[in-house]
Amino acid sequence: MNALFTAIKPTRISRVLPNGFSKSLVGHRIAYFHSHSQKVYLNRSSFLNNDSESLPNENSESHAEMMEWEKALNRYSVLPTKTQGIIDFYKHSKAQIEKQDSILTTQENSSSLVYDQELVLKTIKDSYCELWLPFKDVPSLLEQYISYMDGIRIGKILEDLDRLAGAIAYKHTSDVNENVSNTIIVTAAVDRIDILEPIESDKNYKASGIITYVGFSSMEISLKLEEVLSDVAETEQTPTKKVLVARFTMVALNKDTGRAKQINPLKLETTDERRVFKASERIKQEKVAFNKKGLLKSPPNEEESRVMHSLWSESKKYSDLKHNTKSLPDDFMWMDETLVNSVHVCYPQERNIHYKIFGGFLMRVGHELAYANASTYSSSRCISKSLDDFSFTKPVNIGSILRLTSQVVYSFHDSLPFDSEDSSKGYGNVEIGSSNSNSSPSDKSYRFEVAVKVDVLNPLTQETENTNTFHFTFESEKPVKRVIPRTYGDMIKYIEGRRRAQIGQFISRIQKQTS
Repeated sequence: MNALFTAIKPTRISRVLPNGFSKSLVGHRIAYFHSHSQKVYLNRSSFLNNDSESLPNENSESHAEMMEWEKALNRYSVLPTKTQGIIDFYKHSKAQIEKQDSILTTQENSSSLVYDQELVLKTIKDSYCELWLPFKDVPSLLEQYISYMDGIRIGKILEDLDRLAGAIAYKHTSDVNENVSNTIIVTAAVDRIDILEPIESDKNYKASGIITYVGFSSMEISLKLEEVLSDVAETEQTPTKKVLVARFTMVALNKDTGRAKQINPLKLETTDERRVFKASERIKQEKVAFNKKGLLKSPPNEEESRVMHSLWSESKKYSDLKHNTKSLPDDFMWMDETLVNSVHVCYPQERNIHYKIFGGFLMRVGHELAYANASTYSSSRCISKSLDDFSFTKPVNIGSILRLTSQVVYSFHDSLPFDSEDSSKGYGNVEIGSSNSNSSPSDKSYRFEVAVKVDVLNPLTQETENTNTFHFTFESEKPVKRVIPRTYGDMIKYIEGRRRAQIGQFISRIQKQTS
């Protein structure tokens, strides 16, 4: 897959050297990113007020190239680009909500299809988009992203990935005139996000993505975030180092009917493109097999039953000591003691262009709660390693109340045999348990998984619905305690976390083979 990105990469951008690096990036970046307090896009002049010394050379080739990407991101924006939209929304709020509720129900309408007569055969490179995160060169941008320990807030990066995936999807579904007025793009699922290297505050980064698979109305999008190595000599292409890879599934709906809409087919031009397409097909098949074996549909398998019995035996030893925690082993913690909750009101500043709450916002607040829980559980600084497969099952209305419940559901001590090279089989065939190649057996005592359940409360009707559950994997600076369930319900959560880790590691291996 890396070859695909390399073939698509614009060469003129690559000739920018360190002295002019920040100037070219600012011109590209300004219209796409938002302030911390407002999601409405900032215009060019207002963003540069904080970095007046970094004003780009308007006549430079690099500036012109960056501005072209800025225009593309604005054209295919998934977030509001002007304030007028929210004024109109309040004028017609009830009608808007009722209309959007009837449209944005992707899963419920998936069986109702809309066939469009005029489709455009598009290539993988036609969907390519990129955005820049020049933390090193633009202090006002870093101000929005920096965390309390001089790192970068991963939740903000998740927002940007969702935004970029939406732009790529809109770009692919556009007609010959680049018109997308009759199409709604929704984030259906995130297959996997792997954080390969720390994202640091004194570096410049570039995110980019392409379409790698299309169905009738669905699109698989591969994204990567790279550190731009600006301190090396000039070369034909800008040298980069990959720090994050991700896979998103987006779905196209007809704006008027809300039904699944047929999208442009994909033309595969090279052997690499066909290989990546086949890999995406395989991942999709494994996800289907995984979901068919869901714990709500079928009981744990034989191996999982053995794990559950072992957990029960372990918990039985200490069940009589539950009111005397000092008697528990030092490396032991009850799962039900790892619960951490938060509540958020969904304000209109977090909306997307369809007057629903932006999916990237849900990922951000989910990750931030998971990180708080992870830090408390491990009593150390934690590193975010991955986000496992999940689906957005319900749209979230403005004015809803989010109830987030996080819990450490799995510690890697027990089972997953790391470093297996057998990636020829997937979840549908055998129990997978292999990690990605940069893991080692010693990693298991440092890694654990935090699940974040996202429920949506309608304050007017008092109805509560679950929109999704995230599974984040973290790595601690020191060995963590074993998390042990003491009820059947918690054991099911443990097995679900274990399964998510397994399918996630499988997807990571496939991605590595195609990159």
